[in-house]
Formats: sequence, structure tokens, C-alpha cells
Amino acid sequence: MITKKKLGLSALLAAILLVSIALVPTVSADVNSNSNGDTSESDISYTAAELQDLYSKYNISENDIKFAKNELPNFLEGTILCSDKRVIVTEDGNSPKNMKMGENFDIVIREQEMNNIIEEARKKYTEKYNVDPNNPRVDIINGYVLPEQEVTKHVESGKLSAKDESPFMESENSLASIRTFATIFTHISRNPYQINNNIDVNVFIAKEDSSHHAPTESYYQDTIDALERFESYGINVNRVWHYNYWDASDVTPTEEAEALLDDLEEDTTWIIESPNDIVLGWVNSLDHNGIAWRPGSFSVCAVKALGVDWPHDSIVQHEVSHNFDAEDQNSILHPECIMNYVYAQQGTNIWCTPCRNTVYYGIDN
Repeated sequence: MITKKKLGLSALLAAILLVSIALVPTVSADVNSNSNGDTSESDISYTAAELQDLYSKYNISENDIKFAKNELPNFLEGTILCSDKRVIVTEDGNSPKNMKMGENFDIVIREQEMNNIIEEARKKYTEKYNVDPNNPRVDIINGYVLPEQEVTKHVESGKLSAKDESPFMESENSLASIRTFATIFTHISRNPYQINNNIDVNVFIAKEDSSHHAPTESYYQDTIDALERFESYGINVNRVWHYNYWDASDVTPTEEAEALLDDLEEDTTWIIESPNDIVLGWVNSLDHNGIAWRPGSFSVCAVKALGVDWPHDSIVQHEVSHNFDAEDQNSILHPECIMNYVYAQQGTNIWCTPCRNTVYYGIDN
């Protein structure tokens, strides 16, 4: 099934002379039946009584369920990080030289201040709703709100498994989008690499809108942890966070990974001034856990997928590795590696030797 999808797409794209750069979405676990007899996600079903038994067993509250369904307020609501002010966050509180107040942002704060705002908001939210945005307890699978422990059981039993990626092969220079939503988008091919041992990451968080694009779960520490792993390659990874700037409200379908990646690039391409600039977007939900250009300067991560959710730090590390040309490694015999769906889903934070070498070469060239 997976090979057939790739061959069919390759034939189509060859016919229109598109070449060599893959748009690579991280897996979501919406499992389809195939010739090998894998269980379909649609085969997972529960009665109302069975769900209530699970909620009782794992002490799942009504608010846990509402949180998963986006029926509770965003935990950052009422803070400057979820407002009409464009906020940038830097490690030292100084604005980057290429950004101007009033033009690119309204407020600049230190990363520690952002941390304090998020942690205070998280504390108040947990006290009010008994739901921790940093530790959601349920996941939505096939329309059922299931405790994380139940989802893990299905993954371990093979009822839920990693669906392979279906890459889009696109022009080396530019492309009019061929996606079904028919928006025209020009992508500029980029190959990021370090300059003076620095990689600059601009993290854009989607604004809150009627489609709930703003992330509802906490992700900032996972982002920091994942990006700092790239410093094992002998580089400095510098972060700038952008709140209330990226407007994804015009994206349809609202959870379409490719559409959101296009939109992020359209809205933020101005920030790319040097080959060592990359952009990472965060949204609430995607039809995959994440998506990235391989190689390229843009990626989007989601705190929730339409299937089984990955740890947030795994998503970031996996997607940014794609930016530096690392491929997915999904053989069941593959050694532990962040580029392998199963290991990434389980929360590994290491690269296998071949993938580490690929990322190292990508960073340096």
C-alpha cells in the first residue's frame, strides 16, 4: 500500500516535470486496512458503557474530554502571548537587528519571562479545570476520546500503527501548488546550513482563531529540549519566538498539513535572510504530527494529530532533521533512531549513525 502510493505520486509528478525535493509529513496514526491484514483504525469501536468504564478506571474527568475536543479556553488566554499584540521572545530580551518595532512586532520580552507567563497560566488553568496543558490524559482516535493508556495498548497490540508518509516531489526552484484546495503557492527551494557555527530558529505560534489553530497544549520546553539536541553537532541553536503574528485562519482544510506548511512559508518567508535561518511553526492540530521540507527551511508541528500523538520534542527533532535532509527510516530492523516512526512515537531522542551523519552533513553544507 505504501509503495503503491509513492509510485503513483512519482508517476504523476514525473509527468509534469517536478523533481527531487520531498515535502515530508510526520506520521499520524490513522491506520487503513491493507493487503497484509493490518487492523484499520475504523475497526476500533466502543460502546458508551465501555467508554464510561474506561473513564472510571483511569479517572478521566469531563474537563479532560472537553479539553481534547477544544471545548475549554486556551490556557494562555488573557496573557500577552494570546492577544492582539505581536510579541517576540529572545533569550536576552533584545530584538534581532533585522526586526523593527511597529513593523515586525509590538513587544519584546526575554525567554525567561515567557517561561514565567506560561507556567503561571498553566498553574491557574490546572487549578481551575483540573487539566494540565502539559500533560493531557486523553487522545481522540476514530472519534472516540480514549485515555492515553488505552491508546498505548492499541499501539503495542498493532491495532494502531505508523502510517507511511506520502511525499510530494516538487520543483527545485518553484511550484504552483497541485493540492486539492487549489491555492496557488510559490515555494522557493532552500538548503539551510550553519554560518559561524550558528543556526537561527524562528518559532512562529499560530494565532487563536475560530478554527482553534493556536496550540492548546504546552510545547515550549519540548521545543527547547529538541532544538538543543542539535547543539551536539558543535553548533549554537538560537531561538526567537513569535506570538500573535502567524494567521492561519485562511487555511482550508483547517488541519491539512501541506496547506499549513504553505501558509507558514507565505506568511513568514520575510524572516529568512541567511542560509542559517529556519522557521518552525506550532499549531493545535494536523492530520499528521508534523510536516517539513526535506531539505528546506520550514516545518510545522502540532500538539495534537488526528491519530496517535507523538511526544512534542520528538516531533520537533524529527522535523528539523528533515530540514537537514534526513530521511525516514522505517524498517522494523532499523536501529533506534528519531527518524524511525516507531522509535519517535516511543519518545527516543537519538539519531542512528547514518542519520546522524546525514544531519551533520546537512548542517555543515
